[in-house]
Amino acid sequence: MQVSEQQVGAEPRSRTAPVFDGTTDWATQTRRVLTRDLLMRAARAQPGESRALQFRALHLNLPLVAEAADRLGLTAPERTRVEHVALEALAQALRDFDPDGPDEFAGLAAPVVEREMLAHRDASAPTARQLRRTVRQLMLTMLRGRG
Repeated sequence: MQVSEQQVGAEPRSRTAPVFDGTTDWATQTRRVLTRDLLMRAARAQPGESRALQFRALHLNLPLVAEAADRLGLTAPERTRVEHVALEALAQALRDFDPDGPDEFAGLAAPVVEREMLAHRDASAPTARQLRRTVRQLMLTMLRGRG
């Protein structure tokens, strides 16, 4: 018996079998297949086991956060500032993902993670007015220290 036959409501083997087409590396293909499998099992599991399976899928997809940060060209301090938002976006994408649907998780999660990272990076970046105020305060502090 094949694995695809063991799953409840599984589609034909051609749909569930991994396709290694050479356009993506082995690790990415494996992550895709394992993510879908974990989330399919989570959808049919009891609440406690479901959370554990979703946590495994989250851990498996942590590289998506680093890849998004690389695509956005974030500096190390910016990555640190937006990391918690990116992880929450990844967790939300896991909860919203339909493992029985035709889409791949990474294809749906990457834009969500990027959008949240950008929004938080931009929101946490100081405005020009805040920068002027900080410079003014610094200059006053330096002047007071001299007098």
